[in-house]
Amino acid sequence: MCNLKIYILSDKKGIGKTTSLQKWVKINPQLKGFLTPLVNGKRMFQIIETNDFIPMETKNKNLKIGRYIFDKNSFDKVEKIILKSLFEENSKTIIVDEIGPLEINKNKGFHDLVLKLINGRNFNSDLFFVVRESCLKNFIVKYKPTHFEILNLKEFNNRYLNKSQFT
Repeated sequence: MCNLKIYILSDKKGIGKTTSLQKWVKINPQLKGFLTPLVNGKRMFQIIETNDFIPMETKNKNLKIGRYIFDKNSFDKVEKIILKSLFEENSKTIIVDEIGPLEINKNKGFHDLVLKLINGRNFNSDLFFVVRESCLKNFIVKYKPTHFEILNLKEFNNRYLNKSQFT
């Protein structure tokens, strides 16, 4: 059993949460997980450990919310990478960018991963979730994280981008 700490970066949509996380990743090699940058107008999963990019969107109708159609196979692949990262010795913090309506309202996307991460206490990594401000309350009610701290983007930037280590 470990003293798992959960951090939640929560702010408005489209204000630079992923961009700030990309800067943090560059100065902190112990970070693992994934980011979701826009690449040529398409949302991608960026695997932190390898800097590989996996397309998030698809034209197939296998995982749809709003105007977005996501590739379930990509979500499954990313989830396997995250679960493997949990047990690596140098894995201090796992970033999950981001949890939103797909998980919270539809129990799809990374819903099962969030449950495993929050309920699993047999790993030594802190968790860093990105949750859109409009979804934050529902995220907390649904997943019931304990020992968590919420940061907005300004607080995150002040705390982590002025340091080279996550403490």
